[in-house]
Amino acid sequence: MQNTQTRIEHLMRINVGDNRIREKGNLLLVGSCVMSRYKELVDEFSLKHGGQYALQVCLEETHVNQAGFKIGSIVRYSNVKKITVLTVDGSPHCVQLHYVVEDIKRHFTPEIAIEHFVIEKGEVLEVSAKAVKKSRHLSKIEKMLMG
Repeated sequence: MQNTQTRIEHLMRINVGDNRIREKGNLLLVGSCVMSRYKELVDEFSLKHGGQYALQVCLEETHVNQAGFKIGSIVRYSNVKKITVLTVDGSPHCVQLHYVVEDIKRHFTPEIAIEHFVIEKGEVLEVSAKAVKKSRHLSKIEKMLMG
C-alpha cells in the first residue's frame, strides 16, 4: 500500500458540484467511525479505481433522508459513475448508508456502479446488492433462517 493520507470531507459540508468530485468521477462513502478505527483502509480504498473522492458521514448525527438527498444531488451534479460504500458491520446506523445508495440507483441512476464493503473484526468483506436488499426485509431473513 502506498503511504498516503486521505483527506476526507464531511458529506454535509461539501458542495454537490465540487470539482474534486467531478474530476474523480468515483465516490467513496465512509461511515465516520471507520475513519477513527480503520484509517489505513480508507487510504487503501481511496486509491481504488484510479482514485475515489472520499466523503464521511455518521447517520447517528445526520438523518438518512438528508444524507440521501445530498448523495443523490452529488451523483447528478458531479456526474459520479461509481460509488463505493465502506462501513462497519453490525451498525444499525451505518447499514442505512448502503440502503440509501441502492435507493438512489433504483429510483434515479440505474446506470451507476455500486460496491458495498463492511468491516467485521478488522476484516473487509464485500457485500452484494442482493444482500443489502434482503437485509431490509426481516420476514425474508426469518424464512431463510427457518428454512
